[in-house]
Amino acid sequence: MWTYLSKPIDAAILIYFRIGAGILMAQELINGLFIGKFHEYTAPKFHFGYMFFDWIAPWSYWGMVLHYSLTIFSGFAVAFNFHYRIFSKLLFLGYVLLFLMAQTEYINHNYLYCLVSFWMMFLPLDQNQSKQPSWMLYLLLFHMGLAYFFGGIAKLNSDWLNGTPMDLFLSHRKDYPLGRIYTASWAPYLFSYGGLAFDLLIVPMMLWKRTRIIGLVSSIIFHTSNVMMFGLATFPWFSMLLTTMFFDPSWPRKIPVLNKFMPGETNGEFNYSLKPFIKYALGFYVLIHLALPFRHHLYPGITSWTEEGHMFAWRMMLRSKSGNLHYYVKNLSTGQVLPINHLEFITPRQYQDIIGKPDLVLQMAHKLRDHYQEKWQSKVAVYATSRVSLNGRPPQEMISSGTDLSLENRTLGTYNWVLPLNQIVITNKIHKN
Repeated sequence: MWTYLSKPIDAAILIYFRIGAGILMAQELINGLFIGKFHEYTAPKFHFGYMFFDWIAPWSYWGMVLHYSLTIFSGFAVAFNFHYRIFSKLLFLGYVLLFLMAQTEYINHNYLYCLVSFWMMFLPLDQNQSKQPSWMLYLLLFHMGLAYFFGGIAKLNSDWLNGTPMDLFLSHRKDYPLGRIYTASWAPYLFSYGGLAFDLLIVPMMLWKRTRIIGLVSSIIFHTSNVMMFGLATFPWFSMLLTTMFFDPSWPRKIPVLNKFMPGETNGEFNYSLKPFIKYALGFYVLIHLALPFRHHLYPGITSWTEEGHMFAWRMMLRSKSGNLHYYVKNLSTGQVLPINHLEFITPRQYQDIIGKPDLVLQMAHKLRDHYQEKWQSKVAVYATSRVSLNGRPPQEMISSGTDLSLENRTLGTYNWVLPLNQIVITNKIHKN
């Protein structure tokens, strides 16, 4: 196998990836400026971090301006091979820090960009060599396989097969250019089963030479429809970039605008062997990322309800949660109970993201505890009520009554204060009414 992974391929495909990925990763952050993501780093008093990384917080306003600017510039610098060794590292650091600064901003494609930019630091995408070992290409395509395969597997659940949450998602886009299609009674099933089939079949289609053209056409149709739904999102374009990398590695040379960035072709002998350390590192990386998406099986309950094992598992668009969340802080010295106005501490967007996500609910409770203990110079208790609807089900209470969240610890295990989901089988309601 290692001999196969060391065989030479035309480096043109890797240069093509460097250009496309660099531009799209820069564009992702530019898009974020237009849709308000930058505001989510600078406006709120409270920020939410991943376990073990909650010490990483956003910079001050001008620090975030510098961070965004430098990361955007790094993306373009990587694309056009300007001091690649330096700016590939800055691109990775810029992305991973933005990712870790705000758990409420978690989205699968930003996680993907962090993984890919990590490898871009080490891959010799700046070298003027006509040949590179094939494992570099396969490593990049492995990430595409992860997102699609596990995204498809996760959709094999009753809600998705009943056309939910796609019906809820489409109903919110009735005023879009394709609104008539989105509100048709058959639309949730078309998009649900079409998305499921695409996720599970696109990689096999691209691996088999006879079906690659069909796969490419399917990818263009699928992702173009996503662009019309998501607007400024870069993930559809990034996915199409990776899809085209299944074709002959030399094809970018046939595009004049790309060919001028390519190293000259040579027919000389290519000698390359993987060092043992690299073999073990690559093998370990692959195994870890094949195992992570299955960790939700270690937890009881419905993953879309408890959120345990949801992140880093390519579980995309599987749940739509709505409801409310109210906090109450009790001064244990005076007995005073204060209802909390969440807008004093977080943005409306953060509030909507916290609803139905126990770890974020708990983080908010801890931040309120610390804030009011310092303000009142007294021990406090923090209580919360939250009625949540999952994928159109009737709202139900998520938090066990009387739980003092200030005393509950964050953990990788199960949160016992989260009430189980009532097992109600739902059908597509939005388009039947």
